[in-house]
Amino acid sequence: MHERCLIKSHREKRQKTDHVDKISSLPDPILISILSLLTMKEAVRTSVIAKRYRNLWVFVPGLEFDFDDFLPSDEILEKLEEDDEDLSEYEEKFVKFVDGVFEHRGPLNLDSFKLVWNEDDSDPIRATTWLDIVAKLKPKFLFVHIFTENYNFEVPDSVFASKSLQELVLHLGFETITPRSVNLPCLKRLTLDSIEIREEVMQKILSGSPALEEMVLSDCLLSFCGISSCTLKRLILDGYHNEKPPEILISTPSLAYLEVRSWAMGKLKFKELKSVVRAQIHIHELSDDESLFLTALSNVTSLELVLSVWALRDMRDVLEKETTRFPTFNNLRTLKIGGWPLTHDFDLVDRFLLYAPNLENLILLHRERLTCPNIEISVVLGDCLGIVETTYEKSDESASKLAKIVEKHFKTIREAQNISSDL
Repeated sequence: MHERCLIKSHREKRQKTDHVDKISSLPDPILISILSLLTMKEAVRTSVIAKRYRNLWVFVPGLEFDFDDFLPSDEILEKLEEDDEDLSEYEEKFVKFVDGVFEHRGPLNLDSFKLVWNEDDSDPIRATTWLDIVAKLKPKFLFVHIFTENYNFEVPDSVFASKSLQELVLHLGFETITPRSVNLPCLKRLTLDSIEIREEVMQKILSGSPALEEMVLSDCLLSFCGISSCTLKRLILDGYHNEKPPEILISTPSLAYLEVRSWAMGKLKFKELKSVVRAQIHIHELSDDESLFLTALSNVTSLELVLSVWALRDMRDVLEKETTRFPTFNNLRTLKIGGWPLTHDFDLVDRFLLYAPNLENLILLHRERLTCPNIEISVVLGDCLGIVETTYEKSDESASKLAKIVEKHFKTIREAQNISSDL
């Protein structure tokens, strides 16, 4: 009898233990970290779970709002668009929710704030007030993606005077930013996407951001002449929205990484690039007044050069000029090159093999046709351009063909080098 009571007592105790809410027993900092992994709507909903959760969500250090989260399902949305119905009902819910979050949080500081509002028929005017509030909460990271075709939006001046801000990302659907002044002493990373940037604004940004280390300009309407910065270490130029490629003078003596995509390289004038050690260049065409831009990159240790067939043709024309001298890449260790049918044209690769005496890793990107993806072949090189290892998809006929061409070219170059050394 006594044993039965003990067994029953043990069973009841174990059942009670099984029902204990172990998550709720965690310390507040851990619970807040868990809440930060949820969407803002989900985090707010936890306030009804228990008394302890009622105000816990307000301490989440980052706020993220996306208007799409408040829209109906795709099927309903499609029907609304067919019936030419507006989305004012969903816009009101979104604005009310965000207003409520700020009201409940009060003046608690923020680490990060992210706002995404993409709807042509929605007026994002309320976002100006939210950004004014956020700017006072000492954020370190600010991300604003607003695109509403039928309404204009202007980033408030307070954003450009946020002394705590370390990273700023603005994607504004080709709006113009017009800050009266810029005072961002801690800003290290700046991304401007689909924005009109005028000369006076660029100069304000550069002079008002003394700690700036990285700048990304993506598909912007560029109305300025140059980028001059002694602190900039990374520069990424990803296309432009101008009708013609803009001519820009770049003076960045501390630059270590350069990435250029979809530009006419002749329109970028580099004052000095001796400090650059890594570069990625993806271009569709070269301009008529192109000089060999590779000369400015001759100090790099890692280079990725992807050319379209048109850019390759233009490059060939440049190389055939009597005045053109191919640079020597003494520091180059890794080269990734291609974007065109390498099985038909290997000359540019040959140039690098001749003028990069310390090359260790060669990655070839073979594209048979425009509609085909790149086929990648990796070659590890030894002394005197000896092939240590070749890696590619063995079942791919084009890759196998290219691998044979590579081996043949390397053999020819080595034989030529041996003949030269014997003379």
